[in-house]
Amino acid sequence: MIIKEFRPKSDLLKKYIKSFYFMKSMGNKKTEFVYYPHFVETINIFSNSTVKINDYSFNVKEKENEATIILTATKTKFRTAIIKNAYDIIGIQFSPLAIHNFINTNALTTIETGLFKITDKENLVKICLIQDIENRLIALESFFENSYKNVQLDKLSTAIELIQHSKGNIRMNDLERQINLSRRTILRQFKKYLYCSFEDFKNTVRFRLAIENFSNESKNMSSTIGDIAYYDQSDFINHFKALSGESPKKLLKQVTNNPESIKYFWKLKQI
Repeated sequence: MIIKEFRPKSDLLKKYIKSFYFMKSMGNKKTEFVYYPHFVETINIFSNSTVKINDYSFNVKEKENEATIILTATKTKFRTAIIKNAYDIIGIQFSPLAIHNFINTNALTTIETGLFKITDKENLVKICLIQDIENRLIALESFFENSYKNVQLDKLSTAIELIQHSKGNIRMNDLERQINLSRRTILRQFKKYLYCSFEDFKNTVRFRLAIENFSNESKNMSSTIGDIAYYDQSDFINHFKALSGESPKKLLKQVTNNPESIKYFWKLKQI
């Protein structure tokens, strides 16, 4: 299995795209990835594959000359990807809201809340045919630079920054006052552009911060709880289980043993 990640070279794309990554396996072992909640938006291009999506899983099956392209917006629950054969996946990770500068989101085919199929995919599918990584990167950058349109979502961008700065603890009335938008407008814009509720986005921010703080700093659960202002340990545990399906102790132990998982937002198991 190969996993390689690259930052965009284009100054324009650096503002919006966090990374391109490639995942490839030539073997026929069954592979499982568990994706945990995150506010990073991702396009995944599954080359020579079809994808069947259930409530908590992706099932990826090999199919020659077929490609499935899926946009995952703000993730508010965990999901397992099950791949039964060799795979070749291209991923593009976007900052929150950035996807609207490159994809006509009004034309997406909705699978369920926050999950979409990209059906206008001819140019992206062509990139799958390129085997050389350097040339794939060139093609990806060219595609997104040519697709760019300057979408103005300044107030919603400010709202996201304030949520992240507050570690997911800002109250709605404070947000209304600081960005000069009504509660109703804020709630509507979160649903329209981030595909989740205001509260779900805050919870996702808190969940990711807890993982990052534990991974990068103290590796101490008590200080993690206090830093992100959970009410108590019970609140912290319930929040973690609701979003990841696992206890903090179990998941954070996996992060400690596999620090790369924090970069890719999943744990990996080959069977």
